[in-house]
Amino acid sequence: MKSAVTRNGARAGFTLIELLAVMLIIAILVAVLVAQLGDSTRAVMTEKCRTDLLTLQSALKAYATDNGSPPPSSFAPAQEVGNDGVNVGIEALVVALFSKNYNAGGLLNELRDKVINTDNDRSTKQLTDFGGRELFEIADPWENPIAYIERADYGVTNRRYLTIESASGQEIESIPLAFKNPTTGQYYASSEFQLISAGEDGRFGTEDDITAFKRE
Repeated sequence: MKSAVTRNGARAGFTLIELLAVMLIIAILVAVLVAQLGDSTRAVMTEKCRTDLLTLQSALKAYATDNGSPPPSSFAPAQEVGNDGVNVGIEALVVALFSKNYNAGGLLNELRDKVINTDNDRSTKQLTDFGGRELFEIADPWENPIAYIERADYGVTNRRYLTIESASGQEIESIPLAFKNPTTGQYYASSEFQLISAGEDGRFGTEDDITAFKRE
């Protein structure tokens, strides 16, 4: 005697179409999960960058209190470094901060471990406490140099920075420009300085640029 299951034509297995449908659903779920993880990682990196910029900003404010003004974003003639080179702003900042045993109340301890030299340049003489002649930059979480622009250089528009573009992995040069408030037309932090990260894409002047100050 045939069972009821057999008589009713029920199946114990799946058809090829059903298997493909299940695989498609799994693929969609995986894609959604990967996208969510990517967004989460991006948010964590962005917040880490802002924290790093605020730490550096605090060090610069301490420097300004101790010295009467923020560090320059250009080299002085006596330093014998060309001001038309690559990464000049942040390199001038590193020289100012990491020399004469200045420690900004301990704020530089963490930043000291984040120096890089993307363009592999050197000065003609030792300018920092690092013990060599390398012209270092301070890196953001994507290992690209942070741009530093002191108020005196807000109008400079030819300062090139060497970074790695995330999409291609290639070295590129882009120009960070000081941000202006679109409502007032005035520079943000008009009496101080601006710190700018190129963000995840590694290119200055794009929507994902990150700053130490809030902007509209």
